[in-house]
Amino acid sequence: MTPQPGRTGPTLRGDRLEAGAARIAELLAAPDPLRALHENGTMALLGPTPGSPFSRGRTDASDLLDQLAPAMGALPDPEPGVSRPRLALRIAVIDDEQTQQVLRGAADVTGFPATRLRQEPSALDGVDLVILTPVSIGARYSVPPEGTVEGTEDQRQAWVKLLLTEVIPGCRRRDVPVVFWDRTTRSTTATGRDLANACDRVFAVSDEAARRYAATRRDETEVLRVPMVVNPLQNTPLGTRGASSAVITFGDAQVDQNPEDLRMMADWILDGVSALGLPAALLRRGEADTFPAGIGAGFAARHWPLLVNSPGSAAIAAIDRVTDIGIVLNDVLRSQTLYDRRIIELQAAGSLVLSGYNQGVNSYLPHVRVPQSAVDVSDALASLTLGELRRVQGDGIRTAFSNHHVSDVLAIICAAVGFSPAPPPERVLAVVEQSGRTGHQDQLDPVLSAEMASQTHAEVPLVSWDQVPARHGSYDILLPVSVERHYSPTYAADMVTAFRYQSAGIVSKLDGTAEQTDHSALRHETLSPEATETLCLDLTAWWHPAVSATASAAALRAHARGERTFFGDHLGHHARRSGASARRDRPELLVDEDRAASSALIAATADALDLQLTVIVPVYNNGDHLRHKAFASLRRSSVFEKMHVLLVNDGSTDPVTVDTVEELAHEYSNVTVYHHGGGGSGSASRPRNTGLELTHTPFVTYLDPDNEAVEDGFASLLSDLSSHEDVDFVLGDMTQWASRFGRLRYSQLLREALAEHQDASGTITVPRDALERLRFRPMGIQTVIARTEWLKGCGLEQPVGAVGQDSYFFQQMLYCARRIRVQDIGVHTYYAVVSDSTVNTINPGYFEKYRPLDAARADWLREVGKLEDYRALRLEPFFVSWMLPKLRRLESDPASWLFAAETLADILGYYGDHQWTTPAAIEFWDHLAKARRG
Repeated sequence: MTPQPGRTGPTLRGDRLEAGAARIAELLAAPDPLRALHENGTMALLGPTPGSPFSRGRTDASDLLDQLAPAMGALPDPEPGVSRPRLALRIAVIDDEQTQQVLRGAADVTGFPATRLRQEPSALDGVDLVILTPVSIGARYSVPPEGTVEGTEDQRQAWVKLLLTEVIPGCRRRDVPVVFWDRTTRSTTATGRDLANACDRVFAVSDEAARRYAATRRDETEVLRVPMVVNPLQNTPLGTRGASSAVITFGDAQVDQNPEDLRMMADWILDGVSALGLPAALLRRGEADTFPAGIGAGFAARHWPLLVNSPGSAAIAAIDRVTDIGIVLNDVLRSQTLYDRRIIELQAAGSLVLSGYNQGVNSYLPHVRVPQSAVDVSDALASLTLGELRRVQGDGIRTAFSNHHVSDVLAIICAAVGFSPAPPPERVLAVVEQSGRTGHQDQLDPVLSAEMASQTHAEVPLVSWDQVPARHGSYDILLPVSVERHYSPTYAADMVTAFRYQSAGIVSKLDGTAEQTDHSALRHETLSPEATETLCLDLTAWWHPAVSATASAAALRAHARGERTFFGDHLGHHARRSGASARRDRPELLVDEDRAASSALIAATADALDLQLTVIVPVYNNGDHLRHKAFASLRRSSVFEKMHVLLVNDGSTDPVTVDTVEELAHEYSNVTVYHHGGGGSGSASRPRNTGLELTHTPFVTYLDPDNEAVEDGFASLLSDLSSHEDVDFVLGDMTQWASRFGRLRYSQLLREALAEHQDASGTITVPRDALERLRFRPMGIQTVIARTEWLKGCGLEQPVGAVGQDSYFFQQMLYCARRIRVQDIGVHTYYAVVSDSTVNTINPGYFEKYRPLDAARADWLREVGKLEDYRALRLEPFFVSWMLPKLRRLESDPASWLFAAETLADILGYYGDHQWTTPAAIEFWDHLAKARRG
């Protein structure tokens, strides 16, 4: 090959040196050179990061496993849950050792190879149920891959033939039901569907797989989606607090080449961990003899020193118990129901999970931390307090054993094929000392009564002690409570959960902070007489206590003497206090608060703490997302102490959400709550309007509960706006997760569209035709910090009950602005596919929520003389790109489609007559005309 000029030799090296020198100069000129080095990966070129094994004088991470070994050896044995006895059934699992192991203890489970059943048909004698899985026929499409014997395609076809022609018919002759259980596969195969079709019932963990199996069966009801499972005999939090280590592990570590975002997320997590100097070990997926050959399990070369051979599934389960944080990557991003089962296993072991993005994880497991960048990971871990860590871990334990217990899922499977129905939820009875009498009627404390009525675990009736004996046999768990405490809505659920993963008949919460109680958490103790006397009876729960023990509180306490008792965590309760430090009772939060009084309190708080930036967070029935997403991201900000976090509750009906906002306000002096009553208003407009009215800081911005602030963007925007007194607002960029990661570069769009109006300092004088230059493209108000006085002076209100109102609000802000600035930085992340969110719930009435928005926008555009331009530049493109795809999701139901289409036609009419030109729009009007004719 003939060398090309400038591509080889000294010339190329000179070019690279010049480029390197320019890059160094650019990094040194950055406001924070160290942060810039980490953000751009340059630090990796300068030597080992603090978390690298080389910084410990080692060449790999195997020393970390040696450090963990003593703690692993000291762990107590896992236990079955006292509330989950073994089913009286004999179950045979064919050619799938992993499924056999996960069912251990849930029933009498035996594993059989199909070939043995050919040779010994009598092996099925006494078997009640046979379970087949994709692994039974050699499937490899699972997350992560299940273990199975390798075989050629011919061998796999032979296995299928054996199952279809001999094993399943043999079961039928014995009246033994056969089910197909797809526990982890992300896609189905024709062979798998053939096998599933021959079974009596089919169970799958993902909606996608369930739909594919159902499509090939005569009766779709014979296919049921069930949760992933976790078994406390494999994954348990018992004994984890005293053994916890700073080591962060990644079990079954592997980065697949597709989807491409996996490598990016792996780099973010591992670079963020390493930058903090935290020790990490990647327990490589696969056989021991495959390392170190190959490409390093798909990881970047700088992370190869963290790789060690996997010590096996049993050892990984023990490692999960002695470490506080575990890493998972999701091979599947676009699913609301399928994600890596390691997430549930880590939660069951009491770990905080750092996970790659997955739609279902984001929707249903907000306490799982999804990284946005390496800096974001570092900031999140650096700002994590022990109390926050234990909260996340506690939520994970409850989720794992409330929703994924193997015994519960097996009971569903067995009930579907005719065995006893799955048992109802545990019956809980709360008991309290009588607090007073009114006439001849016993009156229990109204606050405590309301809190028990608000428990997330089914119904929890509250009675006095003299009523308990008559209730014997009508409850499973006795829950003593007290008027001296407040109890969170998840308090009973925590107690119920504890009986599902350990065998003691008494469970107790701890009294104190995380720091005060951590040494006693998640462990058993046999109570001495002295310990019995100091036991907080109003923090205990009792599984099927004897009748004699329930005669009184004193009798119950006496019964605890010498009994093995499990102590959980400190969460879910706090002492009642009076005065200024008291948390408000839930009953008084169900009506609109006094606006004037709230405004005065908010102003006083902002003044006393010298707060600069109000972050308005509209809240409605999404307390878990608020705590673990939006608020956790604000806590990471370098200007959190300058923020006034204004949580505006839009009349939430979910007790957890109400409790969460009150708890955050009570815990943080710069957090204030305003409560609307009477249920939600239909969108974020009302709480955002209220929040702006109640803002008393110089600057203001917005953040939704299910989104996150990133990269300390608010700090950068605040600094910029503070130093430019003639500027009305500063805007940054938005990153977003949908089917993959992306970035909306608002700053670039504004800078390019208004380039001729930008001065040398970067300030843009907004021209009167700014909206037209942008073709009316809206931008997210959560990427903006504005001057409060200016924004209030604009007199803008978001249409109550409308969706998409923030885009209209930005259009109005830009129209009213005189001077603005932009920064090319990420400010917040938007999760575009949150299940059950207002903008993602498509039904016939979905477009009705656009009526107030478009009616208000059309009137405003007409008022400011821009309606005709909007029709020409924005109306049709938005309709075709945004509205029509959502409408198409209703095409399977013609009546629903017609109702929604008529709504859309009305909405479009607000903007006046328009000549439609795009094929998609013309097709819509033709379709609508035809539907109207019937």
